[in-house]
Amino acid sequence: MNAESAMDTLEQWYGAALCAPLRAFVLAHGGREVGAVRFYAPDEILERNLTYETREYCPGFLTLGDDGGGRAVVVHGGLRPATVFVVGHGSMSEAEFVAVGAGLQEWIDGGCPVD
Repeated sequence: MNAESAMDTLEQWYGAALCAPLRAFVLAHGGREVGAVRFYAPDEILERNLTYETREYCPGFLTLGDDGGGRAVVVHGGLRPATVFVVGHGSMSEAEFVAVGAGLQEWIDGGCPVD
């Protein structure tokens, strides 16, 4: 499946179009590692969100990657808020989110710090 088709499938599952900056971000950075973060490729994102039950426990949010240490990197599909969060894979709850960046692009430009 090509990246655009994978994104279309993800949006169908999500129930809405992802905001344009988020879609562009995934297409540009999916499959890359930046700092300690591995961003999932477009064809992996849906499977990871299903596995971690993101929609059930964090409605409106998407898991975009992980820190290699048991925490998911999540953002809101509309980037509302624009904040980047990490949360333990075993405690996928908005109440457990830890903010690591005020905005996706600024966070990646800063090397994706997760602490």
